[in-house]
Amino acid sequence: MKRSFLSVLLILALTLGASAQAPQPKPEDLMKNVVQVEKTQSVPEKMKAGFDLITAKDSLALLTYISSDLLEGRETATRGIQLAAEYAASLFSLWKVLPAGDTPRPVFSGMGRSDMPAVPPARGYLQEFAMKEVSDVSGEIAIQVRKVDSVKSRSFQSGIDFMSMSSTPESLTAPVVFAGYGITEKEIGYDDLKGFDVKGKIVLILTEAPGKDDPKSPFQKKELKEKYFPPTGPFAFRMGGGFNKAQELAKLGAAAVLQVQASTNDADLYKGLATPRRQGDDRPIINEPRRRLLIPGAGQRMPWESSPNITITREMANFLLENSGRKIEDLKAGIESTYKPLSLILPGTTVTLSTTAKTALVRCRNVVGYIEGSDPVLKNECVVIGAHYDHLGKRGDYVFNGADDNGSGSVGVMNLARAFAAAPQKPKRTVVFALWTGEEEGLLGSRHYVQNPPFPLDKTVAYLNLDMISRPYDEKSITRMARMFNFPAGEELFKKIKPANFLPVSFAAGAGLGDVFRDADQYVGLDLFLRESGSNERGGGGSDHSSFGAAKVPWAFCIANMTEDYHQTSDSVEKTSGDLIEKISKLVYVSAYELADK
Repeated sequence: MKRSFLSVLLILALTLGASAQAPQPKPEDLMKNVVQVEKTQSVPEKMKAGFDLITAKDSLALLTYISSDLLEGRETATRGIQLAAEYAASLFSLWKVLPAGDTPRPVFSGMGRSDMPAVPPARGYLQEFAMKEVSDVSGEIAIQVRKVDSVKSRSFQSGIDFMSMSSTPESLTAPVVFAGYGITEKEIGYDDLKGFDVKGKIVLILTEAPGKDDPKSPFQKKELKEKYFPPTGPFAFRMGGGFNKAQELAKLGAAAVLQVQASTNDADLYKGLATPRRQGDDRPIINEPRRRLLIPGAGQRMPWESSPNITITREMANFLLENSGRKIEDLKAGIESTYKPLSLILPGTTVTLSTTAKTALVRCRNVVGYIEGSDPVLKNECVVIGAHYDHLGKRGDYVFNGADDNGSGSVGVMNLARAFAAAPQKPKRTVVFALWTGEEEGLLGSRHYVQNPPFPLDKTVAYLNLDMISRPYDEKSITRMARMFNFPAGEELFKKIKPANFLPVSFAAGAGLGDVFRDADQYVGLDLFLRESGSNERGGGGSDHSSFGAAKVPWAFCIANMTEDYHQTSDSVEKTSGDLIEKISKLVYVSAYELADK
């Protein structure tokens, strides 16, 4: 997904952290998750042939093509990514990896006759599906306030009066309620939603929590302060998936959430809306309309897609509150003076959210292959190894090559496909290799697979995700990592870690995946930091493991250093480390083999 470098630093914390609402581990407990190997061991004989095939030289050879200008940045539903798909499929075929994509369907001529040969065609490597391309999006919010003898109406425009709106062409009309800060904290006896039904309503709330600048506020307790008043700035990280009031209200059935910034006035909000996005002198200036891709008819929504979450001005909020005779600032002050809720039903007030856009259908492709398991029963279970192979494409004369993101992870998957194919003794379970399209657009390829799995999800024992595995840490970035996880300043073990050899691995709780990676590292010798996620349901961070986490499939996620080349034209193959790709590929190869051979 398209993000700035500063936002990606936040995503790193989201990916590796535990739940924001759970107690954070003590520094000494964190150190137990650091894995260092004094002397690497020889890999077991059954794995050796595949293990030795994974090399830095071959990794860079594959990556050089995947991230070349010829592939034009591999944007989803373009010629460039189709070339990448055909390239990966041809290598899978060369290596004797079995195809797990679609079987070609008959094509009927105008006379109703099929053009397919008499012999049924073989299954291919491409899992093809349609996406809906959305562009030229515009949104409007119409507010109607009905009084005894009159009706007042006003319309507000996206990008001028409010921020954020659904990119799906749709219209929603619903009554409105004011739910204070939208908070339920029973431990301190505060509940904006007590006896309050938000189902089917558009909910107006204030951001943050009462008493941000009041030391006596009950929300100044450490856990609540971290939850509702997170630090800001480029290096101020929040642990875990983060608390999201809009998502919590969506779970209660709210049709949409309109939020007013508690600590920002309208002048600053309008200034932000009017200020063009700034770009450094060393970055290309690209002014092109943006598009978005959606899975048409997708039944399951991801957490961030739940209900529209829109930031509005105080002017809009006060118009919504007109029938109550109150202003948003009065309600805010009233709540903060007593630390008691002032939630209101707003009779006679309705809001219509309308979005219009141009739409078209485009064809997209995952690449899927597999090595069948050797056990006659357990081969019906599988381990899936995946990486997204799409990137940002081409803008004018600028090509976003995406060598690290995520040419490197794609190469990792191809390394493993070749290695498992070469292993003379196959593991008991089937191993699936997948390259996902549409990750940058919202994890669309992996979500399609989860909704249409060639291998049953209830027989999928684990999903292993590779994303950006070619850029080593350095002293500066690893020091930032230590601060983020609150390592003690004098911790000698952490100081002994070699930044260029460091790899964080996050994983779902409850499936023993941390132990698998710990054991596998004795054959590779990376300095690992193992981070167990507090929630297997969603998966942390913005990569394809989230699709499997949402389907309750145990997952693990390997990601190396994020640099300022992230989502820039400067993400080129010359800056990647073949040695790091080799080591991470070998780590995941051994881990996957052990999972598949249990």
